Amino acid sequence: GRVDAIKIHHGERLEVLREAGETLGEATVGDYMKRLFKERSWGSMAESETFAHLEHLRLVGDATAVRRDDGVLVYTLD
Repeated sequence: GRVDAIKIHHGERLEVLREAGETLGEATVGDYMKRLFKERSWGSMAESETFAHLEHLRLVGDATAVRRDDGVLVYTLD
């Protein structure tokens, strides 16, 4: 039961990111983090979690990532 609950939770979080991608377009991990987490949770742990979700979406072909000229990594959700 717990495994199923975790899968559902992560699926919901991925959906939040997909919806955010529709309005954000090309955006940083921090930009996406602010959509995924409440402000009280913003910080390095939330950014790490957001990065992991964005990388999952990239690896399954639902996002692209590029490094801008200033070195910042940005994602676009397909």
